[in-house]
Amino acid sequence: MERLDSNQYQGMVEDQDNTSNAPKAKKSIRITTTDSNLERLVEITKSMSKEIRRDFDKMYGRILDLLDISVKTPVISALAQFWSSDLHCFELPNLDLVPTIEEYTRMKGLPIDDNVGVYSYRGRYVDERKIAKLIGLHPDQLKLEKRGAIQGLRKSFLEDHLEALAGRGSWHYFNKTLALTIYGLVLFPFAPNMVDHAAMDVFAQYETQGLNPVPAILADTLLTLEVCQKKNGGTLKCCTHMLYVWIITHMYACELRTLFPDPLRDFGRIKVKRQEAREWKKELADIQDNKIAWACPWYSPYEIIFSCGDFANVPLMGPRGCVAYTPSIALRQLKRTQVKPVEEQLGGICFQYDVADTSQLLVRVRAAWRNVQRKGDDELGKPRVSASQEYNEWRKARGVPECVLREAPHAEGSSRSSDETLKAMASELERARAQIKQLEEVEEGR
Repeated sequence: MERLDSNQYQGMVEDQDNTSNAPKAKKSIRITTTDSNLERLVEITKSMSKEIRRDFDKMYGRILDLLDISVKTPVISALAQFWSSDLHCFELPNLDLVPTIEEYTRMKGLPIDDNVGVYSYRGRYVDERKIAKLIGLHPDQLKLEKRGAIQGLRKSFLEDHLEALAGRGSWHYFNKTLALTIYGLVLFPFAPNMVDHAAMDVFAQYETQGLNPVPAILADTLLTLEVCQKKNGGTLKCCTHMLYVWIITHMYACELRTLFPDPLRDFGRIKVKRQEAREWKKELADIQDNKIAWACPWYSPYEIIFSCGDFANVPLMGPRGCVAYTPSIALRQLKRTQVKPVEEQLGGICFQYDVADTSQLLVRVRAAWRNVQRKGDDELGKPRVSASQEYNEWRKARGVPECVLREAPHAEGSSRSSDETLKAMASELERARAQIKQLEEVEEGR
């Protein structure tokens, strides 16, 4: 397993030692999401003709369809409770799940081409003058905003530009600007209602070099899950739209009696109930391995990216950090027989760029993606959704943590119990009622 020297890389998120088989109780943590208001953007896209939209989909994949997905954040908050820092997957009581490159490329409609490559962080982000040129603006017209250490473009600025482009019929730059906006608000969100420099960097590399952003989307997702788990709560800063479609499809697609060929456009066929995070946590905790759609109905088996370079697993590079993920723990999701992963494949690197000097590791990760190892029928056998006895015994023996199904505290470090919180709320309500009664008596006296 890849390990980092905590003295050398102070502040990095690092894997815990996975040596104990004793079950642990996982306490609830408070999770929020980075959400932007997309209503105006959705309204602007209605000005696109079918031909313009077809051109957009051909160039950028199915990212425009993500705007039609209404994410129920309690689902995401509940799912995040089950993240395992040891395994880099969601460790539910009865099964393991993790989003895979293959599933995400199918959702996005953008297969990885080894001859082109994937997004690579190069130590600094794209020059904003290049972004201005890509979306049809003079550099002086690009109005960057700073929020602390974050720099980016306001959502309203990009929406104004989109409306102006649509009004002029400048659809070439309209599509580029729309893609940039979706990259920043949906695929790589970091600050609400802002497209930050990191998202611009991923967009620019795809726009100018065709470098696939899917591993970066997955890296952002797994990295923010890890950070929130280590900090006992926080804000998920990743593409929750794709994560939501992924987990809901696995949970409920087996109940559908109709064809489900399109991951996003057919997603509306799944009826998602309204529940609080606590109820979703219980549902996730109760899922049995024979009551889940192990393979999404729109996924067709093909070769799996199994490892890269000298890494035993797959090092994902995002615009803000790197994290390893282990395809060998998700073989049933890819219509393969689940076998016991070897120890070296579990966990792995996990670090953010802004907390330490990671230049040497970045060189190694970039080199690894020039040597991608795939496995197919020859190595994994014919497609079959099953699990080996060895895997089942390993999972049973390792001691899966029990999920504590209570609400997370409303503030980090809060020590009040739920009963004390309810009593405090009741007391505040009584005081409010008393104040209202006094005001009413004053009014009557007048």
